[in-house]
Amino acid sequence: MHKMNKANDMDRMKCVHPDMMHKAYLFLLWLISKKEMHGYEIIKLLKKENIRAMGPNRLYPMLNYMLSEGMISQREKKTGKRVRKTYVATAKGKRMLKAGKQMFKGLLGQFVKEMSS
Repeated sequence: MHKMNKANDMDRMKCVHPDMMHKAYLFLLWLISKKEMHGYEIIKLLKKENIRAMGPNRLYPMLNYMLSEGMISQREKKTGKRVRKTYVATAKGKRMLKAGKQMFKGLLGQFVKEMSS
């Protein structure tokens, strides 16, 4: 179980450019909007996709921040004897995700499209 306070979460994120942080939040919102997930599940998925820049030391502070800002909510889900905290995109998070699509238009959109083909 991972617990941090908000001040430490914010300190860890200060070293990342704000524009990159915004894109990272959008990426996490996108993932969570596709499927309700718990933190370890997100970590496994990212590792499988070779996305190493977002390990537990970055992911959990981001999730905590997203919770505090109302972008996602947390549910307790029982699997066997374990209770896992899963994350779900809120209506606010979905609106932010929709608005964030504007960032990927124009030149940046062309770049992403070209790089993924």
